[in-house]
Amino acid sequence: MAKLSGSARINDALSKYDIHTFKDVIFHLPNRYLDLRYSEEFNVNTNEKVVLFLKATSAPVIIRTPKVTIIRFSAVSKNNIPYSIVAYNQRYILNVVNVGTEITVFGTINLKKNEISLIKLFPRVLRSDEQIVPLYSLPSDVGNHEFIKIVQKGLKLENVQSSVPEAIRRKNDLVSLNNALMYVHHPLSFDQVFNGLKALKYEEGLAYFLKLLLIKRTNSVLINTKKTIIDLKAANEFVRKLPFTLTKDQLAAIREIGYDMNKETLMYRLLQGDVGSGKTVVAFVALYINYLRNAQGVLLAPTESLAKQHYESLLSFFKAFNLRIELLIGALKESEKQRIKEDIQQGKVDIVVGTHALFSEDVTYPKLELVIIDEQHKFGVNQRETLLNKGEKADLLLLSATPIPQTLASVIYSDMDLSTIESFPHSGRKVTTEVDKFPIKTIVKRIEETLNAGRQVYIIAPKITYGEKTNVMSLHETYTKYFDDKVALLHGQMTSEEKEESLNTFKNGSTPILIATSVVEVGIDVKTAGLMIIYEPQSFGLSSLHQLRGRIGRDGKMATLLLVSDEEDNTKLTEFAKEDNGFKIAELDLTLRGPGELIGEKQSGMPSFLYLNVIKDLDLIQKIKVDALDIINNPDEPDYQTYLNDVKKTIG
Repeated sequence: MAKLSGSARINDALSKYDIHTFKDVIFHLPNRYLDLRYSEEFNVNTNEKVVLFLKATSAPVIIRTPKVTIIRFSAVSKNNIPYSIVAYNQRYILNVVNVGTEITVFGTINLKKNEISLIKLFPRVLRSDEQIVPLYSLPSDVGNHEFIKIVQKGLKLENVQSSVPEAIRRKNDLVSLNNALMYVHHPLSFDQVFNGLKALKYEEGLAYFLKLLLIKRTNSVLINTKKTIIDLKAANEFVRKLPFTLTKDQLAAIREIGYDMNKETLMYRLLQGDVGSGKTVVAFVALYINYLRNAQGVLLAPTESLAKQHYESLLSFFKAFNLRIELLIGALKESEKQRIKEDIQQGKVDIVVGTHALFSEDVTYPKLELVIIDEQHKFGVNQRETLLNKGEKADLLLLSATPIPQTLASVIYSDMDLSTIESFPHSGRKVTTEVDKFPIKTIVKRIEETLNAGRQVYIIAPKITYGEKTNVMSLHETYTKYFDDKVALLHGQMTSEEKEESLNTFKNGSTPILIATSVVEVGIDVKTAGLMIIYEPQSFGLSSLHQLRGRIGRDGKMATLLLVSDEEDNTKLTEFAKEDNGFKIAELDLTLRGPGELIGEKQSGMPSFLYLNVIKDLDLIQKIKVDALDIINNPDEPDYQTYLNDVKKTIG
């Protein structure tokens, strides 16, 4: 594997992108292409980008202004159509264009004036291998043209072999890996780009989905022979006696979880649902089912505030039952933590609620059989495994309030079972969403109306101290002028004690206005909150905005979300305002941003694919999954054996 031999400047810059060898270079693919194929002159539209071959009919004339240098000249096409060319701040044109010079122009056309606003000019006819230009994501110290030269050298030096079995390659008409890399880096057509990417996607996807299938088959044979058979009739009786009626989706999820927990094989299930759909109640019932088998259960939350809220809710939920419930978080006094840990170790605690403190080495569980992880995408896979390993073999239930469409969920979570809650208890939320610039007087009036109705207000900004007038600190200063001591502050840099005090005063209404970052996105349940104002909403993904919106209107009364935006184009936010279904919003968010930003690639177990796009490539993914299944079902096929063994080694 040859190391880079370029200048120190280029090598140092590329190392920041984890590019150290020529092999790293050739696997750093273009993120887009500049299309310089010649346009059909009679099929173009105004404001369309065109590439035309022309002959200059006048010398360039320079027009200087205080802010910009304008260059103008005229030219004619091979069809004798005259064009006026205008260029801004491109003085090199003066040196390369004369009357009669043959040129290729790339620019935006105005058909009314027959004028081309120039983007780039080439003083020659472009060869076929120059007409599709790869554009790379690069450090600022490395030019695109410099990197292209390094890529060309890398393609000559490196010889890479495909790991995909030959039978699979023939079946899907996949080009060799060497050709695939040549096609994406130096394409003569977009068909070559497509075929090259297809081969690379197969290379990546087949190994990934085969690994998932192997893990799922391994998990399916993991058993806990010490499991106590649960009396599900007692669980049903518990559900019937609840002081509220569960939805059909909640009941279906409870049945699926109960059946899973009664199997010898271990449960590995994801429960997903929209904000306010009632996932937490289902999780609490699962903890009761676990209690029926005389086992310990753990509920893990991403923040101390959410852990405390779950703890208080559990105490209320089980107040008529003789369950021992404890809260274990970092903010507790050492003596209190030690007492709880000792009681857990002695089996005196039935349910433990906490944050990362539950991962500590000195926390041991003699009979842990159920682990529930709330907002699972905020925890790494290794953290989940650490907690699971604290029980001999524990069932795992993951909760997610980031709804994923079923087609995508089948890809992301194909190694686990899935329960989905789509319906809402009672009538669900009643929240209207408005998008506008909203002057401060209007916002103050809306806040006053909300406070007069005995309700509370969230004011959200994306940043703590940066920005102009829309960061948390400046907004706190602004609204304190209007509402004095009615304003509380909450952000991630505050101490646990400060956060708890702010939340408590907000919840009890003594400071009915809370100015915060998106830390309130998850888990804060203040039922009387009726208004939320979000500044710079374009800084948030739509799914995050939907999570934030879920903090208001939780009492069933009408609530309002104001999205304060100074942007000219608010199309995305307007679409969001019309929709209140989390699954549909997730689809829109995925289309606009991609799954990595939606769920957090590194934390969620979301595949951080380099080549596959789980939205655009769903059809291809289905084919890849079929081939992966074929390989795992035919392990003795000579063409599959080596590949299967290589993938097994990556699992460990």
